[in-house]
Amino acid sequence: MKKEALAPIFVLSLICLFVTGVLSISDMVTRPVIDEASAIRAEEARKEIMPNAGEFMPIYAEGFPNTITEAFEAANNAGYIFIVTAKGYGGNIVIMCGIGPDGRIIKTMTLAEMETRGLSTPVFEMEGEYTGKDKSLEGIDAVTGATITSNAYMGAVRDAFAAFEIVRGMQ
Repeated sequence: MKKEALAPIFVLSLICLFVTGVLSISDMVTRPVIDEASAIRAEEARKEIMPNAGEFMPIYAEGFPNTITEAFEAANNAGYIFIVTAKGYGGNIVIMCGIGPDGRIIKTMTLAEMETRGLSTPVFEMEGEYTGKDKSLEGIDAVTGATITSNAYMGAVRDAFAAFEIVRGMQ
């Protein structure tokens, strides 16, 4: 009786070990390709934010707001790029914000968001309104009906400016 009960457990355990091994090998083969494609997409996004920059160097600094996930400096002093994750209404909003050495926004770009379609769409359509603004963000208002998303986006941009001030203070 015990042998009959243990046989299916043994067989299922072998199947699980085999599938785990196949998945592990598959991950080892595909991980470098995925990582390379991701790095290329990230570089293309940085070039879209700051097309006149040659290459970008990562910045590591103490005191960045905890929403800053990555920071880069253009090698030719064209400015800085900050990747910021903010909590929106439907989930995280990830933006890329380019700030020139003069303290003005070069461009912002939404990288990922899980907000309500239709209602929050105007928030992401007004990214162009941030171009040229300084840290006061004067003239940028919350979108009626999507204030949580609007405030999260503006908060992310403000955090990028806070990180910019820290980087500028390091020089």
